[in-house]
Amino acid sequence: MERFAEIIEKLDSLMLRYCKSTSLILNTAVEDLIDGGGKRLRPIMVMLAGSFGNFDEDKLLHVAAGIELLHMATLVHDDIIDEARLRRGKITAQEKFGNDVAVFVGDYLLTKSYSLFVDNLSKHSLLKLNKVVKMVCIGEIRQYEEKYVLDLSLIDYFKRIRRKTALLFAISAYIGAYESGVRGKNLFHLYKVALEMGMAFQIQDDILDFVGEEDITGKEINQDLCAGIYTLPPILLLRDEKYGHKARELLDKKDISRQDMAQIIEMIKKSAVLELSSRYAEKFIERARNNLNYLPDIIEAKKDIEFILNLQLQRQI
Repeated sequence: MERFAEIIEKLDSLMLRYCKSTSLILNTAVEDLIDGGGKRLRPIMVMLAGSFGNFDEDKLLHVAAGIELLHMATLVHDDIIDEARLRRGKITAQEKFGNDVAVFVGDYLLTKSYSLFVDNLSKHSLLKLNKVVKMVCIGEIRQYEEKYVLDLSLIDYFKRIRRKTALLFAISAYIGAYESGVRGKNLFHLYKVALEMGMAFQIQDDILDFVGEEDITGKEINQDLCAGIYTLPPILLLRDEKYGHKARELLDKKDISRQDMAQIIEMIKKSAVLELSSRYAEKFIERARNNLNYLPDIIEAKKDIEFILNLQLQRQI
């Protein structure tokens, strides 16, 4: 994300300063998370959406930092639940410090994010954001409830990723724009661009869980499938004419062996489900572009958003 290096540098510097505490463990864990990098797409969308209005860089940087700290908090908690060893190629907080400390770190990041929101957001934006955080939690709970469920529909899947991923993209653009005085159709289309972008982002993430390489993606692959979380590729595989019956037979076992999992993964790669999953991601990107077309051409940020949309279908991390 060299194009946004200046924004990311300012953002990371602000987060490091703001999260400084008297606890050595907290400081180390937070520094590890921030130095671990990441795409920073959500805070970048705060800044780009704000460019369509009365841009106040200092205020928006604080809002963007809040969004990224909120996102980081959810990742820390996710890693505890998933017992993940790696995140962005680095050892996770729970692997390094244990679950107890990781819970504290996630909670700390959450409180710091909300302090930034309270200090910098209007009541309107704060209420909108709070609703989204609630929906993210519901999305995570639904994902937990749907573990090992073989008859998930595409609607179930799209609802899940909308809640747990896409809405945070959308609210990032919304509050960046709203706090900059953007209203009406421009506000609506910025929200929709980011929402559709978030949907495509999660689908691509789910594809990479099967075709990505650990040293490139920075996290363990096939993690969701092994945990009984069925994303778009396995959902489509269960409907595949050639492989669907065998896949269902394997996943319906009480005790699924590593060999069974290896067969499922092989079927996913041999079938057309990864290509079909990519087409769904492309559809969401196309919907994002359609909304982007309604926004003013004179804004340089529009080209930056187009760049991010193009990046989604090519990314390997």
